[in-house]
Amino acid sequence: MLLRQFRTQHLSYIVASLIAGITSVEYLIPGLILLVITTGMIIFNTSNKLNILIITFCFFFIGSTRYHQYHAAYFDHGECLHKNCSIIATVQEILPRFENNEPICILLHISQVFIGQKQHTLHKKIYLFLPFYTKLWVKPHQIIEIKNIILKHPNSASYQEYLIRENIWAIAHPKSFTYTTCKKPSLFMQYIQTLNSMPLHITDHAISQLTHSLYLSIFCGKKIKSPTTTKLKELFSYWGLSHHLARSGLHLVILMSLLLFLLSCIPCSSLLKQRISILLLFFYYIMTYPSVAFMRAFYMYLIYTLCKQLYVPTHAIHILLITTLLTLMLNPCHLFFLDFQLSFSITLLILWFSQVTKNRKTIAL
Repeated sequence: MLLRQFRTQHLSYIVASLIAGITSVEYLIPGLILLVITTGMIIFNTSNKLNILIITFCFFFIGSTRYHQYHAAYFDHGECLHKNCSIIATVQEILPRFENNEPICILLHISQVFIGQKQHTLHKKIYLFLPFYTKLWVKPHQIIEIKNIILKHPNSASYQEYLIRENIWAIAHPKSFTYTTCKKPSLFMQYIQTLNSMPLHITDHAISQLTHSLYLSIFCGKKIKSPTTTKLKELFSYWGLSHHLARSGLHLVILMSLLLFLLSCIPCSSLLKQRISILLLFFYYIMTYPSVAFMRAFYMYLIYTLCKQLYVPTHAIHILLITTLLTLMLNPCHLFFLDFQLSFSITLLILWFSQVTKNRKTIAL
């Protein structure tokens, strides 16, 4: 009975309560004010008040708890910081550099930390910054031991918030990189890494440098900084088209339109084509660098396609609100960053304006 009465309006109350719960951890008064406003709107504008209020307060608790968990995980194990130690970690990724003289950044997943005679078992991610002239021989999924390293939190509060959002526990800036290999990556993991890096390197010598930079930025989410790309960015800024250089929902729609056009040549059912498109889109998602705007478009298309598969009626704003819930529950720290705020608010405004225009045309007819 509750599911039949559950509408987009009720879902908006739940999203507002989740945002209020996340906000209340850092800003108590604004969070409580938003919760009071949401509660008042539920009492005066809904029929099934009790059930909606219970769900709303549950999501308020979930929001505050999830945000507190992210911060607690970052400030946990402070006894291992700012001390000379040895670590055993798995190389997860060697991050791309914008310039040749930029420090090399390696993403490591720590499993053990040794401080003197004490051993600490951790499951944390760190950024290891090395001088640009360092010769790297490590590969992703390789387990290594690094001695005489100092892990620390940065002094900048804004940088700490960024690390919390990225689920990074600490950073290190060793002057030299000396390590011992504990375990080499398996052949299967090497094959997976080669498959993941294929979209980034498959066009290295096949197209021009400018086209290659645009390909990496728009379709792979990898930003390249060079004199050519800087000049191109200035030109796009002059014409007010800078957002086209950042991978967003528009590029995903274009890609899926091309994919569905190619699948239209295959004589099979539309449901099978949608399943194939979801599978290909999933591989594309895990093989490139996702952003908040791309994640929003990916989740919305995935939910829309699943509704079509299950013959469930769809509503654009409803799907956007579900996507907002999913994104903030997975990582509540997104709420305080501009990319999330602009992407979701502008999309909501576009969908609302489209719905109002459609309703007016229907009434006029």
